[in-house]
Amino acid sequence: MSPGERARGERANEYDASCARCGGPVPAGTGLLRHGARAWEVYHPEHAPEPGPPPPGDHPGWHRRRLLSLDIGSTGHRPAVDRIRSAALRGSDGTVRDWIVDPGSDIPYPNMGSQAEGAGGSTIPDIGSNPPPRDIGSTISDVGSNPPPHPLPPHRALDELATLVADHLAAGELLVVWFAPHVLTTLHAELLRHGLDPLTARVPAGVAPVCDPLVLDRHVDRYRPGSRSLRSVAQWYGVPHDRPGDPGSDAEAALLLARAVAARHPALARLSRPALHTEQVLWYAEQTSRHPDAPAWPFIPAGPLPWEPPPEG
Repeated sequence: MSPGERARGERANEYDASCARCGGPVPAGTGLLRHGARAWEVYHPEHAPEPGPPPPGDHPGWHRRRLLSLDIGSTGHRPAVDRIRSAALRGSDGTVRDWIVDPGSDIPYPNMGSQAEGAGGSTIPDIGSNPPPRDIGSTISDVGSNPPPHPLPPHRALDELATLVADHLAAGELLVVWFAPHVLTTLHAELLRHGLDPLTARVPAGVAPVCDPLVLDRHVDRYRPGSRSLRSVAQWYGVPHDRPGDPGSDAEAALLLARAVAARHPALARLSRPALHTEQVLWYAEQTSRHPDAPAWPFIPAGPLPWEPPPEG
């Protein structure tokens, strides 16, 4: 394997194998791995196809049901402290809802506008062998080309959002949330902060089923090198993501990613919605086993804490 291939993070075969293209011998450490229809395949470097996910299939599964995707824009990544400034829902049935939230005069109002990926940094721990996702959730951003005419009071915007999410979950349908611990924990604390019922009270059967494309991608492609940011994972699967950091764009990308991963992994798609939720709890626990401070999945029922400015640096 050439130095250039190593520099690109190509994964070599650990054992002697045969080339999937020509059938010739490939000694351990000299070939390249690629996704096959059912397993990893080994190639001579000159025979290896371009890296990419498995091709999509036409199998049935939860990805063909109604999905609703949630994302928020917040003042930071401290779920019990930071405030929701914008939110978006995108549905596979065409649902499009956006909110701008006025958190009150005690919270500094940053300039609106899309932020570069990773602006402000991230306190979310790495949950694998690669760098931590840099665009988990969203910081404050515009909400697309057709935003609401003015910011809404928090109690109104959050109640509208929570009602739609709760109705969807109560119907037993999957709620798609990219890195759910950040988004759902922040939403839980914000609802309590404004005297509103949290999702745990609105959905007595539990805040489930949740589908987290980040957890799914790390499970089905555990050893893929490179970033696992929403932008990077969307690019890997060929999912459009025009405005990273914009809750509407992030919610749409997460929705398409959930469907794209399931379309490429029939065993995953065949799981029932309750089973998918339960399996993600286990997969996430394994993914974060080396990070004891990682937040619980899908969220922590955290109470709100007083506002304080984010630490400098």
